[in-house]
Amino acid sequence: MTANKEPNKNDGQNESRSQKNVIYPIEDLYVDDPKKNAKGSSFYWKYCFNRRSCDISPSAYEVTSEHRTSSVASDTKDTKKPRGFLSSYKALYGFSDRTDVQLMSIGLTCALLQAAIPPFVWLVMGSFVSFSIEREEERLFNKSGALNGSKFDEDFASSATPAFLAMLSLSVSMFFAAFIQRLAWEVSGIRQVFRVRRTYVRKMLHMDVSWLESRQSGHMATMLQEHADSIYSGISDNIPMVIFISTYLVVNIAVCIYIQWDVTLLMCSAIPMLIMSRIVFSKWFSRTMDQEVALQNKISNLVNETFSCIRTVISFAAQKQTINKFERLSMDNNKLTESRLRSSTVYDSLTQILLTELIFTAALCYGIWRVADQSPGRLAALAINMLYMCVTSISIGFHINGATTARQNADQIRNILDESPEIERDYGFAGDNPQQCLPAPKYRRQSMKFMGKGAIHFRDIHFSYPSRPDVEVLKGITFHVEAGEKIALVGSSGSGKSTLTALLLRFYDPDSGSILLDGDNLKKLCPDELRGMCSLVSQEPVLFDGTISDNIRYGRLDATQQEINDAARKVGAWQFISALPEGMQTRVGDRGLQLSGGQKQRVAIARAVIRKPTVMLFDEATSALDNIHEEEVQHALDLASEGLTTITIAHRLSTVKNCDRIIVLDEGRIVEEGPPDELLAKEGGRFQRHMNGNRRAWNRSSLGHGHKKLGKSYSVLSQDREKLALPVMSKKRSQRLDYKYSTVGRMDIEIDVMPEYDHEENHLPGKATNFNAVWKLIAGYREGYTLLGGAIPTTIIRAFFYLLICFEVASVLEISITPEEERAEQIFIVAVVYTALIIIKTIFEALGRLFIALYGHGFCSYMRSTMFRRVMQHGSAYFDEERNSPGRILQRIITDSQRAMVEEENKAAQLASVVLSNMSTIKAYNLQEHFYSVFADTLEPLAKAMKRQSVISAFVFACQYSFAYILIAITLYFGKVMMLNNEISVFDYMRVVLLTQFGANFFSQLVASVSDLSKARIAAENVVSVLKEQPVDFDNLSEEGQRPKLDGSIKLKNVSFRYPTRPVVPIVKNLDLEIRAGQSVALVGPSGSGKSSVMALIQRMYNATDGEVLMDKYNVRSINPAYLRRMVAAVGQEPTLFSFTIKENIAYGMMESEVTMDKIIEAAKIANIHDFIMSLPQGYDTEIGEFGAQLSGGQKQRIAIARAIVRRPVVLLLDEATAALDSTSEKVNT
Repeated sequence: MTANKEPNKNDGQNESRSQKNVIYPIEDLYVDDPKKNAKGSSFYWKYCFNRRSCDISPSAYEVTSEHRTSSVASDTKDTKKPRGFLSSYKALYGFSDRTDVQLMSIGLTCALLQAAIPPFVWLVMGSFVSFSIEREEERLFNKSGALNGSKFDEDFASSATPAFLAMLSLSVSMFFAAFIQRLAWEVSGIRQVFRVRRTYVRKMLHMDVSWLESRQSGHMATMLQEHADSIYSGISDNIPMVIFISTYLVVNIAVCIYIQWDVTLLMCSAIPMLIMSRIVFSKWFSRTMDQEVALQNKISNLVNETFSCIRTVISFAAQKQTINKFERLSMDNNKLTESRLRSSTVYDSLTQILLTELIFTAALCYGIWRVADQSPGRLAALAINMLYMCVTSISIGFHINGATTARQNADQIRNILDESPEIERDYGFAGDNPQQCLPAPKYRRQSMKFMGKGAIHFRDIHFSYPSRPDVEVLKGITFHVEAGEKIALVGSSGSGKSTLTALLLRFYDPDSGSILLDGDNLKKLCPDELRGMCSLVSQEPVLFDGTISDNIRYGRLDATQQEINDAARKVGAWQFISALPEGMQTRVGDRGLQLSGGQKQRVAIARAVIRKPTVMLFDEATSALDNIHEEEVQHALDLASEGLTTITIAHRLSTVKNCDRIIVLDEGRIVEEGPPDELLAKEGGRFQRHMNGNRRAWNRSSLGHGHKKLGKSYSVLSQDREKLALPVMSKKRSQRLDYKYSTVGRMDIEIDVMPEYDHEENHLPGKATNFNAVWKLIAGYREGYTLLGGAIPTTIIRAFFYLLICFEVASVLEISITPEEERAEQIFIVAVVYTALIIIKTIFEALGRLFIALYGHGFCSYMRSTMFRRVMQHGSAYFDEERNSPGRILQRIITDSQRAMVEEENKAAQLASVVLSNMSTIKAYNLQEHFYSVFADTLEPLAKAMKRQSVISAFVFACQYSFAYILIAITLYFGKVMMLNNEISVFDYMRVVLLTQFGANFFSQLVASVSDLSKARIAAENVVSVLKEQPVDFDNLSEEGQRPKLDGSIKLKNVSFRYPTRPVVPIVKNLDLEIRAGQSVALVGPSGSGKSSVMALIQRMYNATDGEVLMDKYNVRSINPAYLRRMVAAVGQEPTLFSFTIKENIAYGMMESEVTMDKIIEAAKIANIHDFIMSLPQGYDTEIGEFGAQLSGGQKQRIAIARAIVRRPVVLLLDEATAALDSTSEKVNT
């Protein structure tokens, strides 16, 4: 297998296996066009061997052998020490290939050409104005003594035509230069930013599980979206504009020096001050932006986690608590942003506007005195050039800020890409020589199919999770599993059973010791090869949104439909699948939400069986099945795993009785080992006590006594497939149904993976052509009326002062024909008037900018909060709809409140989220390349649409920067005619030129904003569509409804129910059920028979279609929903926890005044989790990771039980609540 493998008895076997794995040259892995990229792309072959990855510059991300062999330190932060200035820009352009370099070179050349043209336009204009003033002087004063000015008129007319043609030619050249430069930069930016997205997702797919678990998937997905947008703006707009403006300033200064060097140097005295102030301000700006980004990430994570677990949020009536937390974070972010906006406005006003324009005033007055007698035209050219140099230098600040943000974001992306996984080095291929175990190209979209015998040997394994290095989970584990042997791992929750399977799949590496597979150390095997030999079925099965057929096919992507059907029959899933209206093509929903727990488990088992592995790993694989189906599926699993090495984790004797050997674990050590019969007969043995504990649990009612420890009696309604001997069973009609919607559970981001997406959002009013939605939103933001009322008049006044300044600058030329003795006085008057205009304009400019900026930010924040509150009002039925998946809601709240997002971009963002949320399952089944290919395919339509849009954008940009000069060329021609006819003076003509220039610039900016207005309209209409959608049946935030004192008696009278998303499928039919207060009742039935649906109706997660649900003779529809759920506590089979501390999770949904630390500890003790919590270094303040990822299944379940107990409810709903618990942990029931 590897070059330096230690010799052992399996050498022959390993050699033969190696011969089956053909070694492919690295270059052959690029299937697009190897010849085209043969030069300068060596890094490409090493770093991105998939055909959809584009070239990345070797200097940016070269992977060295030293990097491969070094151990990576765990770092829970996404950023490292900031890079240097040049290094950061190198990171920004590190995703460019040769084509991009060529495009950027073309864009740079055209930008330089575009920047060089305007000063020469004004030189031509200056010569024309100079001749015009001479003619004007002759007309007024008859300096030459001629009887008429016919000679001057002839000369003037003959000189105007070449000037007109020169200006028109320069303006047209400027149009084409601007068009080409913008198109080249935008196309290059699109290519690079999509390469960023692909590379980022691919990197995530091949990072170690430990690294991924230390980050929140919501943050990583949002970071990709926001940073990619920023990088695109930086590459295609901000940095090109900085280059363009900088070049324009340099050329302009050179022209001005040519005209009058001393005046120019006076004007340029402001530049060093501007540069220094910009450097200082940029550092402060960067620190503030980092703080804002951190808070924005927290907001995104909160939104993502809330709607991913929305049924838990609703079940525990935690909507208001969550809204308050959202608003607190938003308020903190608002304070930072408003502070930054105020500081930015003051900076722009004092340094860029006031300082620059005041120096311009001094330079202008000095210029009048120096050149008025020599050449008035030169003075005109100098004045206009300096005026536009002043205006242009002001605009560069915005683009520098954008470029700085893009550079910082690229730096953060680069830091992540520079992370080197310890296990999956070089994108998933570790070992002594990674290049020797690269997979063949034919496996790019298929599962790995490496064969082996399956002998496993754990040698003195010690292990601690990277997130809790002080807590040793495994303490010297040593055991051997022969090829084809079936063993069971049994022990209490948290004893390390699931950790062993994670180590076997190389999700982690042990701290010490070694694991051998067929004599090979796992560290010498490629992770993909290793996982290709294994099939995993976990206790909480992960299904992806798509059809049942798709999900089974994920076990082996090249499986035929017949093989898929056979796998479903083999595990007993065919019966319920064939009964569905669409059979195998039935969509399962996000995480299999449209299926019951047992149905999901059978689909997951079928996915494992179709893989035809060497090693089978079952982690409580049948815990969600009823007795009948468990027996059928267990028999099928025994047949499917015949001859395979099988490791089973289970708590029940029925699951482990057919195993060859039992290994009992306790606190990370092996305490007992042997055949099942031998261990069961061993008096006082651990296994015997464990199994006897399970038997005794059959004869106890769930919480039948334990709940009285709190001095209170509950009504307990539990769903269980095994607890048949409960003392009280109510009479009910049970209709066996194979359709069911999931109960309270975790929910992640939704995305279509295999089939084409069915656009269900076309009914939204986003296609309308009016701006009614925008006005509705503006009218709704009443808090911003004051800011808007200040912004409108200041903006109008600001525009008025621009007109006055144009008149004043043009009046300067009149001084040139003023008698010399009056000139000093005229210059003084111009200086005073112009200075006053500048100061007043600056004040209104600052106020206008501040009002607009504060209003814009406040408006977006208001929209986010309003949308979040509105969505939280809805019930479960709202979130069942595909258009209201968590991914779409996250995009609406975080993104649509600021801009519109096309459907393709929305789908790509959702797919990135689902990939990051379910990485363990994806890695276990070697689906990294498949999901990467799907993601790349999803981006292609978006990339094509953006490239089409870039042509329009480039045309608008070219018009924006050339339209004014074309108009000035036209005004020159008509001005010549009107001056020859003595209809206007040259000074009036100059006023027209300046007003035309400013007006054309403003008009061009307005045209350029049309696309933004269109996006704003669409986004506003999407927001309005969310806000105007009223809650159906009931409002979760409503204060209406009764709040009676409840004892906990429940009665269902002739209840029928159908889920709103599937109204043709009956779930509950004419059900009658009565439970007295304090009574324990179990609902028993096959998977999909409606047990969890009954619990959902009691919590009023839905309203019954027909009949009544009563609690203490009150119809639940008449009780306030939040109050009702505070009286009811539910524990689901798949417990949902949040990325809070253990203490916060137990107290979830309760006000601080309602729960004390003593109550939390008491609930934890009853749930038998207190001792484990106290063994942690931080105790109850321990962070448990996203969705409780840092805990075992049993530990999560016990915390969920404690969370229910601490509420002291009158009704306790247990939906397979102890399926993940061992007999010791089930003492919570005694």
